[in-house]
Amino acid sequence: MPKQYPIPIPDGQALPYDAADIAQSIGIELGTFLFPFLGKLDDVLDKRLVRTFLSTIQVIITFRDRVHGLLLSEMGALLLDPEHERAGTKRLANLLHSPRWSAQMIEQFRLPASLRFCRTDGARWTAGLCSLG
Repeated sequence: MPKQYPIPIPDGQALPYDAADIAQSIGIELGTFLFPFLGKLDDVLDKRLVRTFLSTIQVIITFRDRVHGLLLSEMGALLLDPEHERAGTKRLANLLHSPRWSAQMIEQFRLPASLRFCRTDGARWTAGLCSLG
């Protein structure tokens, strides 16, 4: 995670939450949300590309905002680590250029899944994932 603008925590003051626990629970919920789609991807893509897809979604959610986009090379560095930026970029390029899947697969999954998720678990996610639909 970039530490360009770290927020100092005064000595003796603890965060009211454990960031690692929150990140892990959000990652689990994202995996739960995407699980049906990941299964469809697994039917047509190599499992490494399916893992790259999930990691790419996590990177986009974590690091992209309205002001800043993400370049392919930046995403490659975030997928793995800065030392392996080229390998991460190649993984992402292989995923994007694979002829075995298309944007239509995402469109077919997106609306029904987001509405179903909002009805069941989405009370906490109304401003986030549930805005997909």
